[in-house]
Amino acid sequence: MWISNGKPKRGSNQPGLYLLICLLSIQVLAGDGKVDLTVPISRARARDIGIQIGIYQPGAYNAITDVSGVKVGHVTLNEGNSIRTGVTAVIPRDNIWKNRLFGASYTIHGNGETTGMARINQAGWIESPIMLTNTLSVGAVHDGVVRHTIKHYPDDHVILPIVAECYDGGLNDISGLYVTADHTIQAIEKAKSGWVAEGCVGGGTGMRCYGFKAGIGTASRILPEKQGGYTVGVLVNSNGGRRRQLRIDGVPVGQEMTDSKIKSYRDGSFIIVVATDAPLVHRQLMQLAKRAVHGLARTGTPSTVSSGEFVIAFSTANVIPLRPKNGTFALNILADYQLDGLYQAVVETTEEAIVNSMTTAVTTTGRKGRIIEAIPLDHLQAVMKKYGR
Repeated sequence: MWISNGKPKRGSNQPGLYLLICLLSIQVLAGDGKVDLTVPISRARARDIGIQIGIYQPGAYNAITDVSGVKVGHVTLNEGNSIRTGVTAVIPRDNIWKNRLFGASYTIHGNGETTGMARINQAGWIESPIMLTNTLSVGAVHDGVVRHTIKHYPDDHVILPIVAECYDGGLNDISGLYVTADHTIQAIEKAKSGWVAEGCVGGGTGMRCYGFKAGIGTASRILPEKQGGYTVGVLVNSNGGRRRQLRIDGVPVGQEMTDSKIKSYRDGSFIIVVATDAPLVHRQLMQLAKRAVHGLARTGTPSTVSSGEFVIAFSTANVIPLRPKNGTFALNILADYQLDGLYQAVVETTEEAIVNSMTTAVTTTGRKGRIIEAIPLDHLQAVMKKYGR
């Protein structure tokens, strides 16, 4: 459950005006039964604690949903001692199957899986929700998207869903295969615009990043009117990096936080979803997707042998009808010389979304009693202050 006490003002340079309260449900054996204890743990987004990354201003929600028409839905499975997983749906627009959007996909390092990427780059468009889940649930989520599409479009049978995975087996009993097709359908149908829950939710429930608990994160930027006034939004599932690598806004945070007890895990994946309302076509969106690499690199990871990083980018500006009359349709395309501001925006939003995925996550105990600590916000603020941030 996420509670907000206000709405950030678009373009504000002040720290965020709201506090996220994550109510972490902990089950404890008491006598002959289980007692549910709800422990409130205060967490915050980067801007709430004074970390302001980049030169452009965020949108109203500082989220991917600042791009009009984009919706996000989560189903979170946080049960017992070892179920820490879920599924997240990013809906590029309503009726995406009939009204497709230009898109592109890019692999930074391919030790992982995102289904549908070849189709995106062959066709040049997005035609399904973008789903995020754990490694062994790709099949179930794929099945859920197919079932949901067939239900609503029974006459169409060629469906190639987009499902991206990260490994959550450190905290989650991943072999239990708890995510189902029904959970996938629920995530799609629950998707909404506006506020986006972050941290230990949906596909990010069991993830960790740079040795800290992480998960889903999001951010946005609005370009100045002289640069078109376009919006760029990013949503990430963060699950990679080593503690000493972590950098935030150029500060070597990981090297300053060596006091926390931490067990070393192999690197996992980063899934990065980029949305914009700028009128871009496939070729331009591929360039935008590639710029997400710079935002990821700014947080410290070099993309190791055991990691996988995948980017999916789309534009909501032009709708591609499934069967246009007369076989043609009109397009509005941004001139290439206008792209630099969008490149800068995607770098900033990617970095901030990853940071938000950590600062909003909570310390989590999972499979075999393993504990992944949340990044301590007071310590983080002190480190940033030490370096003049």
